[in-house]
Amino acid sequence: MENLPNSKTNDFQQLQIMHGALMVGAILVSIMLGFMMSGDGAVADFKGLTSRMLQIAAIVMVVEIALSFLLWQNRQSSIPITNDQAEKWMHYRSSCILRWACLEGGILICVVLSFLEQNPAGLSIAAVGLVFLFLARPSKEFVEEHYGIKV
Repeated sequence: MENLPNSKTNDFQQLQIMHGALMVGAILVSIMLGFMMSGDGAVADFKGLTSRMLQIAAIVMVVEIALSFLLWQNRQSSIPITNDQAEKWMHYRSSCILRWACLEGGILICVVLSFLEQNPAGLSIAAVGLVFLFLARPSKEFVEEHYGIKV
């Protein structure tokens, strides 16, 4: 009989790929808009961070980070108390996607506002969001400890 790979391992790898794709997408959009700004002679002016759009970008990023944290904590307090591994896995996966969507949205809003303001210094705000998105990557240890699912 042929050895079939563990379906939970495949599911976890798919979740890792999804997270990686979100990271790469945000980085590529940031790089593309950064190059577009540099072509117009835009200069990173950290004094320009006092502009209205970049202040809004900073507020959006802080709100999105806080929202992702609150939603994550709320979802983790409602882990299904069942022996159904599929239901638990779906809960973890949807929790991750919800968390990442908040962070990704904040990053993209910051990048676009930086582009509209023509100040590459605003990309530093988006970089903070990228760090939080990176730190929110899926963890086998977390799934095994909190969900009781062997990955």
